[in-house]
Amino acid sequence: MAWVKDLYRDEIRSGFLVTAHRKRIWEIELNMLAELERICDKYGLRCFAAWGTLLGTVRHGGFVPWDDDIDLTMMRPDYERLKEVAPQELPELYFFQTAYTDGALFGIARLRNSATMAMLPNINYFNQGIFIDIHPLDAVSDGSARMEELRAYQMELYALAMQEPQYREAMAAGAPLVIAPAERERILHLPLRERFRLYEDFQRAHFDDSQRVNYYPQEFPRRQMTLTKELFAHTIPLPFEGTTVTVPAAYETAVQIYYPGNWRQFIRGDSTHEGLIFSPDISYRAYQAAQRKAQ
Repeated sequence: MAWVKDLYRDEIRSGFLVTAHRKRIWEIELNMLAELERICDKYGLRCFAAWGTLLGTVRHGGFVPWDDDIDLTMMRPDYERLKEVAPQELPELYFFQTAYTDGALFGIARLRNSATMAMLPNINYFNQGIFIDIHPLDAVSDGSARMEELRAYQMELYALAMQEPQYREAMAAGAPLVIAPAERERILHLPLRERFRLYEDFQRAHFDDSQRVNYYPQEFPRRQMTLTKELFAHTIPLPFEGTTVTVPAAYETAVQIYYPGNWRQFIRGDSTHEGLIFSPDISYRAYQAAQRKAQ
């Protein structure tokens, strides 16, 4: 049974064309979602709809018509446990991708279907199957002096791993930095993945230090979001296509935090994956092989 209604037919949703091709991508993602939820249920892990998936759930009862992926979020401790158990639980078709599994270095985890394709052109060093994103929620500053100090250290660790050029520019400009010069140089001599491991170790160690949570600090400061652990303490299932997803019980409050303003208004936004080549039928490996043969 298909999760997505009229899987092989184009349709208009909320005034926007949803092609059968996009629906088939959604169907693959929903199958991965079911597998991920099975694992989370088995190990008592909590996983919530986030970003466009949260908005789509509340406003559309499914995908936002122009969206092309599923976004989930987990508290850091559950996220770390999922990283441990997912590889041994998943069927061979699926690949649980983190900063430590292959050539990809993202600040999040991705569950991928290896028999499909969501390709970045000219990139061939990591798994590029169709995916769902899993974002860890970390403790962030609550405004106290101690948490402000930790926040500065947290942001520098992230920058050392994920934004080295900008960090070196800040060093050259004499910007005030909290990591001591000797420690900074030691970290800069580590491979990028080991630097990111230091960042994640720090986040694990300080998760209980604040009731406020947010996403990796250098990516979303512009959002000025104030998420709390309490917001995610009480949840409910809501319909999403042919299944359900878990959302905060105060889901309208949550959507307003993610999308300030009139989020009920249908305004087509840009996908963050506009540059990807999607195929539900061709694997990224087959596509890469065909590209090499054509050269």
